[in-house]
Amino acid sequence: MTTQTSLSTFLLAGPEITLVIAALVIFLWGAFGGLRQGWLVALAGIAAAACWPGLALVPGELVASGPLSIDAFAAFIRGMVLAAGAGLCLVQAGDHFRSAVTHGPVRRDASTCEEAGTFLLLAGLSLVASANDLVLLLAGLELVSIPTYILLALKRTDARGQEASIKYFFLSLVASALFLYGMACLYGIGGSTSLAEIGARLRSPDARISDTATVLLPVALGMVLAGAAFRLAAVPMHFYAPDVYEGTGPANAALLSTLPKVAGVVVLLRLLSLGTGGTLGMMALNQGVAGPAAAAWLTFFWQTLAVLAALTMTVGNLMALMQTNLRRLLACSSIAHAGYLLVGVAAAAAADATLAGRPFPSPDTAWTGALGGTTATLFYLATYITATIGVFAAITYLGHRWPEWTSGPAPQPPRQEVTSVDDLDGLSSTNPVAAFSLAVFLLSLAGIPPLPGFWGKLSLAMAALEVDWTARATPGSRRVIFLSLAVVLVLNAAIAAAYYLRIVAAMYFRSTKRGVQADGGIGAGVAMLAALGLVALFTIQPRPLLSASSRAGESISAPHALLATPQASTTP
Repeated sequence: MTTQTSLSTFLLAGPEITLVIAALVIFLWGAFGGLRQGWLVALAGIAAAACWPGLALVPGELVASGPLSIDAFAAFIRGMVLAAGAGLCLVQAGDHFRSAVTHGPVRRDASTCEEAGTFLLLAGLSLVASANDLVLLLAGLELVSIPTYILLALKRTDARGQEASIKYFFLSLVASALFLYGMACLYGIGGSTSLAEIGARLRSPDARISDTATVLLPVALGMVLAGAAFRLAAVPMHFYAPDVYEGTGPANAALLSTLPKVAGVVVLLRLLSLGTGGTLGMMALNQGVAGPAAAAWLTFFWQTLAVLAALTMTVGNLMALMQTNLRRLLACSSIAHAGYLLVGVAAAAAADATLAGRPFPSPDTAWTGALGGTTATLFYLATYITATIGVFAAITYLGHRWPEWTSGPAPQPPRQEVTSVDDLDGLSSTNPVAAFSLAVFLLSLAGIPPLPGFWGKLSLAMAALEVDWTARATPGSRRVIFLSLAVVLVLNAAIAAAYYLRIVAAMYFRSTKRGVQADGGIGAGVAMLAALGLVALFTIQPRPLLSASSRAGESISAPHALLATPQASTTP
């Protein structure tokens, strides 16, 4: 079955189309009209996209047309992307203050339009969450990857910056090729690019279809997970992160730490739902109506992700312990957080696989584990993005270190960025607001209560513990495996606290050596304070975010998540 596009399809993609139009305006106005404030126009474009009519959905509502399916999950991701995009846009703008050691603005006006317009093309990330077709899914992922390595090349023209952009470019090509091969296997299983059709074939009781699907599943899942692991910076596709983060600037490092991770999580959750088809699909599995391919898909999913989660958490945190460069340390931290996110996805897959082999329970308990996994993943993703953007906004705002002047006639000392932990020594005495903000963000990432990061890690651990909680534990059972995974998560959180607290100690318990100029820009400062306000809000009242995450998680497991789209498609 092929999905057909109509005018309503374009109306559903209105926010993304708005961002693309804003990008075109910035490109053309900058080239022919002398625009020099491209980032302000980019912010206006994001605001216009956020005000698109019908952006909010009634709980439980599904709006579908053609290859697009807008449910609570897609709406949650779209809102998160727009909010994160606004924060990243402010961080990317940067350099509006005059430097303390130069006599004029240091921002590069000539490139702001190209950078701002390219940044808005990351609108494809919203399409990944809404995609109900393999072609649109791949197009959305490429609209995340291609603008990212263009931004890496535009922002930094020195040797390190060019090295970072080339590394990311070639590794992105490899990851996209692997993902495309996995999608080809999924097409072979379903005989269609529609995710609804592929999911239906996975759950088909036909023996021939089940046999073919079971053979292709390991290859398809392996290739798809490799492509998603690159965007998450998860093991074994993590090795590029420290070098690329160090070679690029803090604004681009903030971008790499957030939006590609959202894309990776969204892809995993969308593909996970192929094996369930919502409550109706699970009922078919339990009643023996569906074939074994769907159960095999879920089993491969959680087993692979459980191993990757444990490895990614441990490798990332152990690497971070050895770093002194701030961006390399935060790159390793980003790897570890990818492992935390994989715990939630693995718990959701295991809960679905558990239900596939048991009598169908009551509605009150059927989705406890699955909702725990998806809800915890989305909640933690939101808190992680907020704190991470805040950290990089603060580093961008701090800008450069004070120069070391020499006696006698000498050329002006070169500007040196804040790059190492030692550069933050005594920051609390020279920039108390920035030091306090950084401390709050780092403590949230470390999972210190009562900050949002603590509630996020707690929800992930609880989601892992909920798997088979009522079943008797036997050696090798899912309960033992996920109990062990929860213990690994807690131990890794303790390891992570060591290097996060090392940065906080440098700011508050060491004396200032050179100090910083705080010349990184008004935009970065505003983004830092906005992120601080959100962290405070989530600390005081986390329930609204948790409720939104729960609705989004329920939506992706709901009966209409994959089954409604073909019927909802309209003919032009």
